[in-house]
Amino acid sequence: MDALQDYAAREQIKDVKARYCRYLDTRDWDGFAALFAEDAVLDVRQDTGSDPFHGRDAILATVRQAVANAKSSHQVHTPEISFDGPDAADVIWAMQDRVIWEPAKSPIAPATGITGYGHYHERYVRQRGLWLIASLTLTRLIIDFDPPPS
Repeated sequence: MDALQDYAAREQIKDVKARYCRYLDTRDWDGFAALFAEDAVLDVRQDTGSDPFHGRDAILATVRQAVANAKSSHQVHTPEISFDGPDAADVIWAMQDRVIWEPAKSPIAPATGITGYGHYHERYVRQRGLWLIASLTLTRLIIDFDPPPS
């Protein structure tokens, strides 16, 4: 990959992750699902204790359920992108998320919300000219839990 192709691929991958955050927070589920390869894998076992989820449909169902009845804001920063040929890349993103559930709707009661800090570890693949998320593992460094209202 020459320098221009490398630059273009980096920007395209950054665009995918920017849309990931926006689509997740605005609940654009069709747009969100379209960012993943059909056979993608989601590993959030550090948060949930669950085994990884396999396939776009399972990922969408899991993420939708996690933020049902909540407002959220996801931000990513400082991508570290390493290419493995012209059509695959490994990326680590620093991340912060904020999730606030509606009263009595928190899946982690008695906490009513979280602010988390950590990293997304991802694999991207280029299929039919588009960069897609092939795997995503979330690791957390810090989670602040909102207490229940007094």
